[in-house]
Amino acid sequence: MIEFVGEYYDGHSSHPNPAVITVYETNVLVKCLDVTLDIPLSQIAVDPTVGSARAIIRLKHDAEIHSSDTETIRLLEIQLKPVTPENIARHPENRLLYVALTLVVAISIVASLLQWGLPAFAEYSAAVFPSDAEYKIGAETLKTLDDLYLNPSRLPLHTQHELNARLQQLCTHQECPPFELLFRNSQSLGANAFALPGNRIVITDQLIEKSKHDEEIFAVLFHELGHIKERHVVQMMLQSIGSGIVLLMITGEISNYSDLAAGLPAILLQQGYSRDIEDEADRFALNALQKAHIPPHRFADILLRIDPDANDSATLFSSHPDTRKRIQMFL
Repeated sequence: MIEFVGEYYDGHSSHPNPAVITVYETNVLVKCLDVTLDIPLSQIAVDPTVGSARAIIRLKHDAEIHSSDTETIRLLEIQLKPVTPENIARHPENRLLYVALTLVVAISIVASLLQWGLPAFAEYSAAVFPSDAEYKIGAETLKTLDDLYLNPSRLPLHTQHELNARLQQLCTHQECPPFELLFRNSQSLGANAFALPGNRIVITDQLIEKSKHDEEIFAVLFHELGHIKERHVVQMMLQSIGSGIVLLMITGEISNYSDLAAGLPAILLQQGYSRDIEDEADRFALNALQKAHIPPHRFADILLRIDPDANDSATLFSSHPDTRKRIQMFL
């Protein structure tokens, strides 16, 4: 037999009725000042207790019993023996060692997911991502960038056509992916070139002005073609969105995910690529330069001119890992 005190609520009124509750093997007796209830044990349910909060016992027809005698209520839970996730979890959650171990395991799972799981999933998903959807995402991203960061190019049209035609000609001798080369002017982004979803490459007037030879421009563009060929842009986009979903699952804050989706152009510009992804694009660029009979050091020359100290740069290349190590293969 278990006995404790609490308040009985009849389900129709918020008025509490002080009660003495006695639990027998098959039934529960609730004695109030003006009413006595005999309730089968099978018709009651105990809400999982949380810390020192008052326990709640639910009865039929929305009636409830509230009690501060949590220790006795736990004895009642043991008697009821409900096999629920909450009751299974309650045993370890009241022990500090189990809580600490659970926290370590949870952090390890999340870290592993972000470090290896998401990149692997993003790489696979990028390979099968629909081209039509990628093109539309790229168009919307370009529109946003044009509104915020980019202006029409000041390069003469014949210079733009010549560079585009020369790149197309160089690509006839190697496995370049389809691409659309776009010229823009941007004081805020400076000397810059980047790939967008949908096989677009944007190059700024400032980068062209920094170059001392057209071959340096083609070296940078070959690098961006490597990103397009391996679908790195889509992979990075999916990985970023996946990270947002993980954050949403952890925090439950939906605005984090919506902010991430709205900030896709900033993600593409500022996050940069991983070391492995950069290596892939660099290897493509090196192979393309060799097939085009362009000295590989052209890529190193332009990169160091854009990022002379390789540590303090306001350009896109500052987000790329370790510039001086990257250029070794090109020297």
